[in-house]
Amino acid sequence: MHQFYLSKKDTKKIEEEIKNKFRIEIDEIDYVGNRVIELDKETKIFVLGKIILIREKEKIFPSLACGENFLSRFPSIKVDAGAIPYICRGAKIMRPGIVAFETNFNLNDIVCVKESTYNKFIAVGEALMNKEDAERREKGPVLDNLHYIGDKYWIYLKNTRII
Repeated sequence: MHQFYLSKKDTKKIEEEIKNKFRIEIDEIDYVGNRVIELDKETKIFVLGKIILIREKEKIFPSLACGENFLSRFPSIKVDAGAIPYICRGAKIMRPGIVAFETNFNLNDIVCVKESTYNKFIAVGEALMNKEDAERREKGPVLDNLHYIGDKYWIYLKNTRII
């Protein structure tokens, strides 16, 4: 593991990547004190103030540690209580467990997963299809599970007191 601070120039590059890839506006990034934690050759965690991003190989996605303010800018779905144990062990998000499609999404979009009882974020996934196709299906996977409560990223961020 290796950790280093980001320059203002590198922080701006990441900010532009976020805006372009996720099509969201961000204004809470400060240009001082941002850092990168390299967990291994293919995995990095970017700590940009309250925004925490994970880059795994070529995929970049928000950490659940970002909090509701940032995660609520992404498309989201809600799952029933029966799906939670499977999702929190890394399973794909399957159509039967989805109880609501809160916002529109397209193939390969980053989609946040909420549980339906308390409306809390429990996972971040990548869409395997668009919302319309997912709504028409009765079974099968809808999202690849990239990050969930209790995974290696969650544990690392919790143990290092970043969250």
